[in-house]
Amino acid sequence: MAENVVVAVDGGTASTAALDWAVDRARSVDMRLEIITVVDIDWIPQTGPDPVLHESERIVQEAGKRVELSDVPVDFSTTVHHTRPVAGLLDASRRADLLVIGSHKTRGMTGLINGTLPLAVAARTHCPLVVVPVDWEPGEGRVVVGVDEETGTAAMAFAAVEAERAGTTLLAVRAWDIPPLVYGAWAALESPFDAVEASERTILDTAVTRMRAEHERLAIDAVLEQGRPSVVLAQHADGARLSVVGTHGRRAIASLLLGSAGHDLLMNMPSPIAVVPDRVRPEHDESLEPPGTGSAR
Repeated sequence: MAENVVVAVDGGTASTAALDWAVDRARSVDMRLEIITVVDIDWIPQTGPDPVLHESERIVQEAGKRVELSDVPVDFSTTVHHTRPVAGLLDASRRADLLVIGSHKTRGMTGLINGTLPLAVAARTHCPLVVVPVDWEPGEGRVVVGVDEETGTAAMAFAAVEAERAGTTLLAVRAWDIPPLVYGAWAALESPFDAVEASERTILDTAVTRMRAEHERLAIDAVLEQGRPSVVLAQHADGARLSVVGTHGRRAIASLLLGSAGHDLLMNMPSPIAVVPDRVRPEHDESLEPPGTGSAR
């Protein structure tokens, strides 16, 4: 069955990178591509021809021409949605197998505003979301996945399929550390490091063993490192074909944090990032958008 992939564009360089990523993926995946742009409902209606809608139509048509000029045969459609950005993208995620957006975040940039929209969508997406950095170029890197016993099952399954499809290695990464208060409680006793590391190793080995049983031909490497998960995963994500994290997305506001690893990856974008929800979740009130989400770039 063909995969339904939705790519959001806004005429900027980041959304062009997202479109190019999806078209490149179509080389090895049978897909239907839907190119969308979202027009904010707060614009003022015009008495004559509407320049906002005209520009939006131009944006999706230009994106369609870019697909046609590629050497990849893929069926596509173009749509202009009249709604708020986050709500429109979350609605698209309900009918998609994969949602793709671009981001201007790169490793040399810091701050929250530029990363707000990807974070808001990632925290509540109904399907796997791929966020593509503005400087993305096709590469032959491996697929990296963060192993988390709470959200990692769906993320690992998605990452394994992507690595298998691309004919590359899957690197499963788990980071661990001992909180200062816990370490202090052990100060007078035997060091907790060996015990904690052994427990963490068991979690990682169990997850990897399960994936190896389900994907016998896939090369899977595993890395267990002590350190902050967001830092460890970002280091291994640098230069990856794709980096994958999971998310619960349980609450509209708290879920914006997305966990330290997912948040930091989206804020720094060392590679394209896939955020995979762990299950189908109840509907959220998506009219509550955080400030600064008025642009898809």
